[in-house]
Amino acid sequence: MPEYPKVLILNDNTVVLSRPAESKDVNGIYNFFKKIPKSDLLMYQYDVGDIEKIDSWFTASLYKKLFQLVTLKNDEIIAKCTLHQEGIYWQNFAEIKLIIRPDFRCRGLGTQLFNILLYEGLKRNLRKLVVRYFPDNTSFKKILDHYDFRAETTLSYYVKDDDEKDRKDIIIASYNIADWARRFEFYNAIYGKK
Repeated sequence: MPEYPKVLILNDNTVVLSRPAESKDVNGIYNFFKKIPKSDLLMYQYDVGDIEKIDSWFTASLYKKLFQLVTLKNDEIIAKCTLHQEGIYWQNFAEIKLIIRPDFRCRGLGTQLFNILLYEGLKRNLRKLVVRYFPDNTSFKKILDHYDFRAETTLSYYVKDDDEKDRKDIIIASYNIADWARRFEFYNAIYGKK
């Protein structure tokens, strides 16, 4: 895969640009999160509606991000994804977080960003990736099913949305990245340049 910035073409031929996040993106990321439904932001441990928290992602050593990517359309952030090790005690594991602005969902962007994250995990010699997601996030579940992520546990009634009376479950799924590496090698052997 080429290095960054990377031009991505969505299913409807919309062209977007993905590049590593930088400290100059704090305001853009803050504005991006303001356009995401509150129920989608419950996955984050910290209040991403607080610009000081977003700023600290870039300055505090507490946040162990291995790779952080933003995707832009007309200089506006439309997606953010991360490979991080915050709260993970094994160096060969990482967690994926991926969030896309609602008007850019179901257009192939999530799959492309997921591929990039898997590739970045492979480059870093990670063995296992984990994700957390809500059971009603069907589009993300389709991506996970495509790669054979396996649900390992469900944390029942784990997160409460201030606007809802009930708590939501969180599913934690994992993936052995060597499985993807074998797929990647097979794909290149069959469809790569000769």
